[in-house]
Amino acid sequence: MRRPISVAVVGAGPRGTAVVERLIANLGPHGPWAGVPAELHVVEEHTPGAGRVWDPAQPEHLLMNTVAGHATAFPDDTVTMDGPVTTGPTLMEWAREHAPGLEPWQHPHRALMGRYLAWAHERIVRGAAPATRVVPHPTRAVGLDGTTGDRFRLRLADGTALLADAVVLATGHTDQLPSPEGRALATAADRHGLLYLPPGHPRETRLDLLPPGEPVLVRGLALNFFDQLALLTAGRGGRFAPAGPDGRLRYLPSGREPLVLAGSGRGVPYLARNQVPGRMPAGHTPVHFDRAALARLTAREPGTVDFATEVRPLIEREAAAAWDGVGDAAAGPFDLASVDRPLSGRTFADRAEFGGWLREWLRADMTAARTPDRSPLKAAAGAVTAVKGQVRRLVASGVLSGASYRELEWFRSFGAHLSSGPPASRIAELIALNEAGVVEFVGARPAVTVDTGTGRFTVTSPTTGGPPATARALLDAWLPGQDLAGTADPLLGGLVAAGLARPHTAGTEGGTEPTGALDVGADDLRVRAADGRPQPRLFAVGIPIEGVHWNTPIGARARADAEMFRQADTIARSALTAAADRSP
Repeated sequence: MRRPISVAVVGAGPRGTAVVERLIANLGPHGPWAGVPAELHVVEEHTPGAGRVWDPAQPEHLLMNTVAGHATAFPDDTVTMDGPVTTGPTLMEWAREHAPGLEPWQHPHRALMGRYLAWAHERIVRGAAPATRVVPHPTRAVGLDGTTGDRFRLRLADGTALLADAVVLATGHTDQLPSPEGRALATAADRHGLLYLPPGHPRETRLDLLPPGEPVLVRGLALNFFDQLALLTAGRGGRFAPAGPDGRLRYLPSGREPLVLAGSGRGVPYLARNQVPGRMPAGHTPVHFDRAALARLTAREPGTVDFATEVRPLIEREAAAAWDGVGDAAAGPFDLASVDRPLSGRTFADRAEFGGWLREWLRADMTAARTPDRSPLKAAAGAVTAVKGQVRRLVASGVLSGASYRELEWFRSFGAHLSSGPPASRIAELIALNEAGVVEFVGARPAVTVDTGTGRFTVTSPTTGGPPATARALLDAWLPGQDLAGTADPLLGGLVAAGLARPHTAGTEGGTEPTGALDVGADDLRVRAADGRPQPRLFAVGIPIEGVHWNTPIGARARADAEMFRQADTIARSALTAAADRSP
């Protein structure tokens, strides 16, 4: 009698759980492997389903950046896949019993999403066929080796070694080694008795080391910044109260907040997402970067499409058409450069003058986010959101030149700034914190040095004059990008060192560019060995393959043929095929 087939899934956040669901569905009564004995090993040191990011126990000050009505953990009948269609409750359907009162246009707490994801994982596992055994491993995977025959040995941090016929890597955000600048800042902090908090997940950052009332220099004004700020203010007992009928707020300090001196390369926070009570965000149908334009580009030879000259103009035309469609002549024509870098060419006498200007800029943005039908800017943001899907398909097709991947980094930053920012309520809170004297803004392109005379971090910006901002603490408020060359994850690093995997490069032999991704086939998601050979039994999905695919942190959207579920089904069926065909 042959032993059960064995598949190991490393990581059980939303993507890993989607793979587990597809494995169980394909092994179920309506799947092609119905009745086949199988063991599914699920390796996750955090709460299965929620993973590292969606911890159900995290503070309720931290919000989802998408609206509740878009969130789901289950595929539905819109998903194009070969496996059997199974469905389950969306977040909103689950919330009717578990979180009554949640509205689809709201941005719920991440902890609530975590509870939903954990519940979904439990439901999925309970639905496994009698011949399918799901084995949880509440630890980390630290190594993977080939064995004689066709199996892998997966080594876990608790000393366990699993033998698996196929392995799926869904590791999500893994730790990165410090950058050269980060190492230098940490060394300087140690030498002068200062505190440096490097980039990382907000909940894992030692914010408790920042004393009340003391200044802290903060670099980064994107989504991670808003999470850190919430933990340092509301998380320390401060409260927001209504200050007017237009959504303005007043901050009531607890007295335990530090003084936040914040800046970033752009110098201004990400723009607010639309937030209109009673309404879901409106969509946009591309008219310039449409399916026909995408088809023309993806029909080209690999490595021959230049993002700067052929793709960026399509994005700009799409945004400009949406901007012009609102019909607000007072806004003037769409100017991508000024939207991207609103402080370009501007200078202010000091931080106080800059703070006054930025408050008005933030108020205008908040108003636009709450009346998007009258805002050319928010119309352009909707257009950029819509074409992100086109860019994802373009990247996956492999037609972009190597140099285009540097332009992709620009578009990631610009697109996030314009259309993937915080809800408008977070901008209202930031204004209130500035008015309460808890947050000051230092300007664009902040340059950090250590004043050896005073033993303090110093920040200067070309935006603002006056004396530099100084503090004994520095917080880098962003999440490091995933780069295989700088990974601190022993599993991913070990795969490359052993030749079982290789870094991905884009373009052609005439001009290639490392993308930082683990190399996989764009369609089959099989990991490529050092010699380029596809591994028939090793797969990767999500953030580790950012570069082969693009914008992989995006989650599954309900009733939208979500790519996450399509990829999960492809992987599950390929893994089961390889496992079932293995040697005795």
